[in-house]
Amino acid sequence: MWLIFIVLHLGLLVPLSLSCPSACVCLPNGDVTCTGGITEIPHLAANQTFRLKLNNTLIKILHPKSLQPLVFLLRLQISHSPLATIHPEAFYGASQLKSVVLSSTNISDLPPRVFSSLENLEQLYINKSQLMSLPADIFKHLVNLTELDISMNQIANLDARIFQNVTKLTYLNLGKNFLQMIPQMMFHNLRQLKSLILSSNQLRTIEEGSFDHLNNLLLLMLDKNQIQGIPSRLFWHMPSLLILTLSSNQLRYIPRETFYYLPNLTKLTLYKNPLISLPDQLVGHMPRLQEFYLYNTNLITVPWNLFANMTGLKSLHLHYNEKLISLPKDVFSHLPNLEKLSLRKNILQDLHKDQFSSLTKLRSLNIYGNKLRSLSAKIFQNLHSLTHLQLNNNNLNNLPGDIFAHLTVLKSVTLGHNQWNCTCSILDIAAWISDNRNVVTDLHDVLCHEPYHLINKSLVTLTNDSLKCGVTTTGDLHVTMTTEEIQAYSSERTTASFFTDIKNISNVATNTILSTTVPPVHRTLQTLSSTAYTFKKPHTARSMPNVFYDTVVLVNGPDIVHNNRRQGWVYLWTVPTSGAYSSFLMALHVVLIITGVLLIIFSAFAFYHLHKALWKTGMTLRHQTIKTKRLRSFNGKL
Repeated sequence: MWLIFIVLHLGLLVPLSLSCPSACVCLPNGDVTCTGGITEIPHLAANQTFRLKLNNTLIKILHPKSLQPLVFLLRLQISHSPLATIHPEAFYGASQLKSVVLSSTNISDLPPRVFSSLENLEQLYINKSQLMSLPADIFKHLVNLTELDISMNQIANLDARIFQNVTKLTYLNLGKNFLQMIPQMMFHNLRQLKSLILSSNQLRTIEEGSFDHLNNLLLLMLDKNQIQGIPSRLFWHMPSLLILTLSSNQLRYIPRETFYYLPNLTKLTLYKNPLISLPDQLVGHMPRLQEFYLYNTNLITVPWNLFANMTGLKSLHLHYNEKLISLPKDVFSHLPNLEKLSLRKNILQDLHKDQFSSLTKLRSLNIYGNKLRSLSAKIFQNLHSLTHLQLNNNNLNNLPGDIFAHLTVLKSVTLGHNQWNCTCSILDIAAWISDNRNVVTDLHDVLCHEPYHLINKSLVTLTNDSLKCGVTTTGDLHVTMTTEEIQAYSSERTTASFFTDIKNISNVATNTILSTTVPPVHRTLQTLSSTAYTFKKPHTARSMPNVFYDTVVLVNGPDIVHNNRRQGWVYLWTVPTSGAYSSFLMALHVVLIITGVLLIIFSAFAFYHLHKALWKTGMTLRHQTIKTKRLRSFNGKL
């Protein structure tokens, strides 16, 4: 028995080796691949040709019944060839074909009944060609067809009846054509369809009810069209849908409840739409959604409950929204499984301290390229799984020193290209950066932005001495005493009583340094947040050194200090250099100056006219006096 099988097998191989053309490669399993200068279907051993691939050949036409000799051929592929003409009877005699792939050819039209003999065909690809239209009954006899790809052609219109007989279709690709509309009834018979691709067309609208019978659809791609509006119930009859793409369209508004009744959705894309706003009731129950893309829009903010029904979300891409200035406090509060959050390249200015408090599984957080000016020390306290954090290219001028204390598994953080204000208050975060150089991946870009004399100085090089800070950094008011004053004073009083005197005299100096040794030249006093501080001049020079009115200095502080002396008291006034209060005072100062200048000009003008009026009055009186004297003299002579 085995001997007969071997003989038969060798007998089959002999004609194969003898009949394989030089431009082809014929394999024992029935695969034949031909390339090169052949211009028609080659002559092959029929009983040994099951799959035929004709790639990069010179075939321009398929002649009538050209496949009839290959009675066992199941799959035909012709690709990257100048094929332009298919005879109406080209596939006659090849009814056994299961797959026909005509890819990257010059086919511009097809005969109406060219596929009428392929009742067993399951797969048909006519993609990357020059088709401009299709006959209405082109697929009429393909009752067993499950896959159809006519993408990357130039088709502008399709008849509403074109798919009515291919009821077993599970995959349909119409992408990258010039379709401007979809007839409402075109997909109604495709109840087994699982994938529908309409990407990269010129669709402007889709009629309500177009997808009502696609109950088994898993993939729907509508991206890269020109859709300006969609009916609110367009997707309501696709409960099995897993992936929905609506990106790169012209949607400015999305109706309420558009994404209801999609409980199995795992991926949703809305990016690259000029969206102005989103309704509060937009998304229904989507516990299996894992990826959501909402970027390149015109959104200023998003509804607080936008992600409330996406409890299974793992990746959220909310970036490149050039008008997104704020986020609701609780917008991420229902995303306990989120692992990746991208907020980069928005214009966010502030984030609430509890903005990320619910994201306990978050591993990657990207806030690069926003307008953040500060962050709360508690903003990252619940992100125990965070490994990658990007904060570069913001407007941060300082950060609390313990802001990263809870990020125990942090592997990388970027802090460069911010507006770091290198005063004494920055030393805590600078120390953290210095201790975690291997974590800060853009260390060379973490540079001072101000003050002027420290521009481009690396934060890791900052020290108390380089910033001329005191031993402690609890305040910006520094009291300076010369060594002689300290020695003179300490010879009569202990250091403790010295600071006790300071505490008794000043109601705003607290938490002083209770050292038992002679204090150093610079000591820092912690001040309260009052706007004015008063210090009484000591009655005798020996009872208290001349500290408060001759040697009070402000070291590296952002506040403006002004002092007045009256009846032995020194009044210190602090005015912040930034903020609404500072702007008000500056505006008031300018108004007062302008008012003073105007008063001076007005006074000068008034004095000038008064002087002129007095001069005229004087001249008039003088003339009257002279006239009177002359009249009297004349009367006397008479």
